[in-house]
Amino acid sequence: MEADTVASLLSGTSAQAPRLCRAGLAAVFALRLGALAAGAGTLWRDEVGDLACNASGESCRRTCFAAAFPVSPFSLFALQLAVIFSHALASSWHGRLHSEGSWLQPTQQRLWLHLGSLLAKAVLEGVFLVTFHMLYSHFPVLVQCPPAPCPPAVTCAILNAREKDAFNHFMAGSSWAGLLLSLLGTQHAAVQIFQEASGKALRKGTARKPCV
Repeated sequence: MEADTVASLLSGTSAQAPRLCRAGLAAVFALRLGALAAGAGTLWRDEVGDLACNASGESCRRTCFAAAFPVSPFSLFALQLAVIFSHALASSWHGRLHSEGSWLQPTQQRLWLHLGSLLAKAVLEGVFLVTFHMLYSHFPVLVQCPPAPCPPAVTCAILNAREKDAFNHFMAGSSWAGLLLSLLGTQHAAVQIFQEASGKALRKGTARKPCV
C-alpha cells in the first residue's frame, strides 16, 4: 500500500491538506485506534460484569446496566472511529477515482471537494462530541437500578470507574484535537480557494486589458 494512501486513510484528508495538519490527524486516529484496542482487552472487557450490586441476579444487573448506559462509552467511541474511517475510505476512493484525470479537473473544483471533505469530518467529530458530553460528561461511580426486575433500593458500584473516566476523557480529548485540526485544514482550504479565485480574476482582467 502506498504511503499516500495510508496517510489518506489515517487522516481522512487528501494530499492538498497541509502536511502538519495531515500528520496530526493521522497521529490522532492512530492513538484512538490503539486506545480502543487496549481498552477492549482491559477496562471494557466485561462491562456488565464490572457492576458490583447489592443484590444478586444477572437479569437485575443487566437491566441496571442498560438503564445507566443506553450506549456504553466504549461502543460510542468505537462507532465514532468506524464512521470516521468510513469517511476516510470514501474520501480516499473519491481521490483515487479522479487521480488519473486530475489534470482535467479544475484546481478550484478540487479545492472545493477538499473543503467539503474536511467540513464533513469536522461535523462528524462534533456530533459525537456533543453526544458524549450529553451522556457521559461525568462518568458515574454508583448507579441506581430500576425497581423492576430488581428489588427496591438496589445500587451498583462500577469497578475501575476512575480509570474508565480517564479513558473517556482521553478519547474525548483526541476527538477535540481531531475537530480542531479539521477546522484548521478547512480554514487553509478556504484561503486557497480565495487565492485561486482572486488569481483567476486578476489573470482575466490582465488578459482583457487593451493594448495602448
